[in-house]
This record gives sequence, structure tokens and C-alpha cells, in this order.
Amino acid sequence: MIHPERIAHVVIKVRDLQRSRKFYTEVLGMQVMKDVSQINAVFLSFNGQDHHEVALFQVGPQAEGPRMNQVGLLHFAFRLRSEEELRAAYQEFKEKGVPVTFTVNHGVTKSVYFHDPDGHELEVYCDNDPAEYISLPNAYLGMDKLDFAKDDRGLADVLAEMRH
Repeated sequence: MIHPERIAHVVIKVRDLQRSRKFYTEVLGMQVMKDVSQINAVFLSFNGQDHHEVALFQVGPQAEGPRMNQVGLLHFAFRLRSEEELRAAYQEFKEKGVPVTFTVNHGVTKSVYFHDPDGHELEVYCDNDPAEYISLPNAYLGMDKLDFAKDDRGLADVLAEMRH
């Protein structure tokens, strides 16, 4: 049996490499590790210690965007250190005009969901203290929206819209 240490990186197909590079560096704070113009790609990292955690490959402006009802990746997430950092990230999204899709206290995490310029769903989250979710019937199924994002949709709102 193979025993990987961790998930190492994600490679994303994008329509416009420069637009996506700007989003991932200026909104999410990633740093460029290597720009490989020969293949229209850029490799990004948060900590500068890994050669990359996210790579962006340009596939052109005519590429179809991700669709909810097809097989594939639903979203990927970036862990923050604390709820204070999550609140600050939410405020920064608002200030930079990044639409928030929904927020939720899942139980094990508090999460803010949003999309990159190509429609890939992303999440920033912080882990909750186990004391906060230990008594829940299902610590992965919390539906409450976050108290600092009352004007945005919650997960329950999104699920209700999908049913109609």
C-alpha cells in the first residue's frame, strides 16, 4: 500500500494566465516560484519552501468553465491559522470585490467559499476547537452561516436553491 505524506499541489487550467496569476498572488497572497512562459504556466507557493502548491496552466479564452453537474473537482481549500484570520480574509474579499458564494460553520471548520476568475470554487477555513463540535450529531454537517457574514448566503441557502 502506498502511504503519501500529504497532498502536495494542485494544477489548475485557466483561461487567462495573467488574470489568474494576479488573483492568486494579490488576493490569496501566493508568491511566484517559477514562471514558465514556454508552456504558459506559473508555479505558486504560500511559504516559499515548497517548489509549488498551486500551478496555473493557460488553456485559452474559449475553454469551458467548470459545471456543477459533471464529474470533477468540487473545490479545494486553504487552511488559515485562526478565526481572526478567517474574518480578515472575508473582509479582504469584500474590499477587493471577490464575491463570496457562501459561508458555513461545518462543525469541524468555519469556512468561506468563493470562486477564482475561471469559476473554480475555493474555500478558506479555520479549524474549530473540538469542544465546539464534539456534541454535534454530525460534526461535518453543520449548516449555520458565519456570524460575521449575515448578509451572505449560508450552505443551507445554497442547498435549498439547488433543490428548486
